[in-house]
Amino acid sequence: MLPNPKSPLIPDRILFVVALWALATISTPLSHAAEYFVSPNGNDANPGTESQPWRTLAAASQVLVAGDICTLRAGVYEELLRPANSGTAGSPIIFRGYPGEEVVITAMQALTGWEQDEGLVYRVGVDWDLGQKNFVLHGETACDLARWPNNTDQDPWTLDSLRNTGGSDGDEIDNAYLDYTPGIPDFDWAQGGSIFFYGDRPGSGWTAWKAFITGSSSSRVEFVLDKNPAWIRTAHPPADGGEFFLEGIRAALDYANEWFFDSTTQTLYLQIPGGDRPADGAVSMRRRIETIDLRDRSYVEIHDLKVFGGEILISGNNNRLYRVTSHHGNRSRGVVTGFHAQSRSVHITGNDHAIEKCDIGFGSGSGVWDSGSNTIITNNYLHDFNYLGDYDAIVMVRDGGGGTKLTHNTITRAGRDAIQMVTTDNEVAYNDVSYSNLIADDCALFYTLGGPRRIEIHHNWFHDAYSHGSKEKAAGIYLDNDANGFDVHHNVVWNTEWSGVQINWDGTDINIYNNTLWNNSQVMGAWHKEGTAFSNVKVYNNIGDNGAWEPQSDKQNNLTLLSEDPFIAADVG
Repeated sequence: MLPNPKSPLIPDRILFVVALWALATISTPLSHAAEYFVSPNGNDANPGTESQPWRTLAAASQVLVAGDICTLRAGVYEELLRPANSGTAGSPIIFRGYPGEEVVITAMQALTGWEQDEGLVYRVGVDWDLGQKNFVLHGETACDLARWPNNTDQDPWTLDSLRNTGGSDGDEIDNAYLDYTPGIPDFDWAQGGSIFFYGDRPGSGWTAWKAFITGSSSSRVEFVLDKNPAWIRTAHPPADGGEFFLEGIRAALDYANEWFFDSTTQTLYLQIPGGDRPADGAVSMRRRIETIDLRDRSYVEIHDLKVFGGEILISGNNNRLYRVTSHHGNRSRGVVTGFHAQSRSVHITGNDHAIEKCDIGFGSGSGVWDSGSNTIITNNYLHDFNYLGDYDAIVMVRDGGGGTKLTHNTITRAGRDAIQMVTTDNEVAYNDVSYSNLIADDCALFYTLGGPRRIEIHHNWFHDAYSHGSKEKAAGIYLDNDANGFDVHHNVVWNTEWSGVQINWDGTDINIYNNTLWNNSQVMGAWHKEGTAFSNVKVYNNIGDNGAWEPQSDKQNNLTLLSEDPFIAADVG
């Protein structure tokens, strides 16, 4: 058993005092002007008391001012939570679920009135269309846009794809194509169809891409491959081989939990297991993009409730999510020009926000996208993001002012990176991070590049990173191109199929010390591109299971252990 990454630098008595202070802070009721109640059984003409609650979030949102609390009773709220006002320091506005009751704010809308279409497929009229962000749930099962070949195991991490037999090279934009000589179904894929492609030629595989189909034949699909940056196309062209599937037309709907939406007739088509008629209310379709909108609001807190199917938007300053569950908050078909899907479950801008003790999971793009300053992300379960296999991550920290503290989280199951961080003055500590690279390659549990960053990465567990294909380039801590200004210490990195720590190009001012690097393909790795060299890279006091410490670094007091199992279980030692 590997050691718990607890800091030896802070005396236990201090930790105990801090813990008591934190508990007292959380437990002490905040002063407030009034408490209001909302219930699905209420009436907006009521005064909003516990015995006479309002019915809608909208009614409460217009009334609450600094210091007020709104308590939501059990039920499903199919509407957007958008406070009209901000709180103030010491007197936040709080929306919270009633203790012991399940409160759900959903962007989905339950559907009724299904009619048989053909065979095992049923249809229902829907009077809205979110385009690429349409999404369908059957119960709690996320349904697939109709595709070929089918997703037979219902697992988003297994692509259920085919290997193409040829295609256009990386120079082709307007007349790009992919060949599959065994043959594709004889459908008109140009009627709204799209292609998913993951190119895995040696030295590439960094991202997957999608494109709308413009023409098709018995063994070929054609499309425009206009991507920015161009390396999305040039490093991952169909000519060099990869994996693909086709999706998005009615003719491909032939499997359980597949759907298709006809935007012309505003009709949703669906097949569920057994070919049965969907029960009224058992299937829902995304109606709104957002569930909670705190843009340009400050000192607003959301406590103890669930959100489903829509994004949480946070700007202003000093907003807080506390014990919030967000599932399927972002979904997108993902046909975009760039390398991000622009699809997030929690999107943060502004200053001094906090995400605490939340469960945020399941999405096409990123889980938490932090473009704020001084954000605290702590004690959360963040999981199952980037089904598209693009440059999104479970936690994206970029395009903001920096100062993020990412601590004490469990972060797991990512299509590419689990954490991607490219801002400055951040701290990453006491996290348990696992299972990145489930689709893309040449990425990591923690990924960054450039600088100077002034990022401290310490007392984390980084483990179990295995790439989707045969490239075997899933790293633990990846300090990519020209990384500058990192302190990496007291981490345990194990079970990665590539380097425990990987540094590329002109690594500068990097300290790697007091880490345990175990059962990785190599303790450290580097790509010394021609004309590049390390500068002030110190590798001190680390433990590894082989002695291949990076030769261009300053190496001192590193220990190589040759025993197969040199560790003592915590309950024994």
